[in-house]
Amino acid sequence: MKHNYMNKSPSLEEITKLGEKIYNEELRGSLEKQYMGQYVVIDVEQKKYQIDPDRLVALEKAKKEFGDKLFYIIQIGSTQNPGLNYTVKKHAWIF
Repeated sequence: MKHNYMNKSPSLEEITKLGEKIYNEELRGSLEKQYMGQYVVIDVEQKKYQIDPDRLVALEKAKKEFGDKLFYIIQIGSTQNPGLNYTVKKHAWIF
């Protein structure tokens, strides 16, 4: 039996690496000008995101828009505490 690995979801490590790269290289400069202190939830597979002052509201917006999956979450302008949502418990966890 052949397995199709092209449809495999990214691992937590891959989401973290891709999320950091997307945020730092593509989004940080423009988002910090307008949304400092708010939360951005990034779908690393589609390179799309949702923003809200409340982390859980931002996560709910992303789930509604992109589906129930793992996202990269960071407070805009923060240099610490990026995180991933943990979909089984429906909470956002900060690592």
